[in-house]
Amino acid sequence: MKYRTILLFGAPGSGKGTQGKILGNIPGFWHCACGDVFRSLDPQSPLGEAFLKYSSRGELVPDDLTVSLWAEQLAKVEASGRVSAESDILVLDGIPRNLPQAKILAEKLDIRHVYHLSCPDRVKLVARLKRRALKDNRLDDANEQVITQRLLTYEEETKPVLDFFGEKMTTHVDALQSPYQVLRDILKTLDF
Repeated sequence: MKYRTILLFGAPGSGKGTQGKILGNIPGFWHCACGDVFRSLDPQSPLGEAFLKYSSRGELVPDDLTVSLWAEQLAKVEASGRVSAESDILVLDGIPRNLPQAKILAEKLDIRHVYHLSCPDRVKLVARLKRRALKDNRLDDANEQVITQRLLTYEEETKPVLDFFGEKMTTHVDALQSPYQVLRDILKTLDF
């Protein structure tokens, strides 16, 4: 059975993690942030070293590593009994990050909706990322050159995923609103 899934989608700093954490606290929803899974890796492990190598340059981790790590994390949580495809809705953020990943996930999951947290003001995104770097000790958000590269990578590789899912499956949400207003806009259209 495939997981019913919603995707939180947007540029780095658009609030995907914030909204994912909130939704993940609702019974029947399970939030998986791919970036958190990568950051939890032992930096001395081969996968941890690979993640640091790519993230420190603002680049995407290769698809095979990303998808296998995500699938491994889901399998662990499923085996523990904390999540079930029969009863839970999967909330993903940080994956898919490009078209090949979107195609792989579309085969494995029942993707019901994409919430695009839109923030065209790049100056505000950079400011959010820098605040997050200090608050959460996120080294990948501290360097302005890395931030610029991450935003460029998002525009070139990640944003085209929206076309893959199409307008019928996508709700665009103004990410510059307060977290409460963003959540309200998501919940208005969330229908399972």
